[in-house]
Amino acid sequence: MAWHQLELLYQQAALSLKPLIKENTVIAAGDIGAMGWFSEARILDTLGLISPEATRYYPIDPAMLGDAPYSVAPDLIIDQQPDYVVILETYGRNGLLKDPRFKAMYRLREKIETDIYSSDGMLIFERIDLSGGS
Repeated sequence: MAWHQLELLYQQAALSLKPLIKENTVIAAGDIGAMGWFSEARILDTLGLISPEATRYYPIDPAMLGDAPYSVAPDLIIDQQPDYVVILETYGRNGLLKDPRFKAMYRLREKIETDIYSSDGMLIFERIDLSGGS
């Protein structure tokens, strides 16, 4: 049931972002099915299944994994600069969420409560507009 629950969380996140989606909006996520379907946004697949440019960022430093089954490569997000990043907290705990570049470029928009994979929620980050907008 955890897999079904995970898809429901991504669906919830996608529907939360859908009103903000424009033609060129890009959302970075590792579990792309529900996110892409329900948001109708362009997806940066952090695993590289539909975004081959992501594969050059892996393998990552094993220390970034901790107890997680997967971890987002910080350089992928910094280089590609998606508009939104949607991850389970555990996918960024030991890497992305500690990266000062990420902290400078993104802010937490929403946290959806979950403990899947011992995560402290599903996190929705939005890129900060450094040109003076929000």
